[in-house]
Amino acid sequence: MNRIDFKKFANGINFNIKLDASSYDCDDGKSALGSMYKVYFKRHGMQVQANMLDPKILIEARDNPELHPNLLIRVSGYSAYFNDLSPEMQDEVISRSSNGAEQ
Repeated sequence: MNRIDFKKFANGINFNIKLDASSYDCDDGKSALGSMYKVYFKRHGMQVQANMLDPKILIEARDNPELHPNLLIRVSGYSAYFNDLSPEMQDEVISRSSNGAEQ
């Protein structure tokens, strides 16, 4: 439950969230995501920046960049094409999205 009165911070707060894409493959996951957004905006939230991550796609894009030339990701407050990142940064993004999954 959020406890911030967003009316006092007009356009000053955004909701950054990183989600595992596989959690939303089923109807229950989609319903939970929809509910979360509805509650946030009902409580006067202003902006959501969601990043739906699939470590398998990121690894595939790192190993075969031609398969995902337009893969856009969020990196510390800005958006970037995954293929434009250095190999070290790509590995860092994969590591942060993997939760211990094999790389």
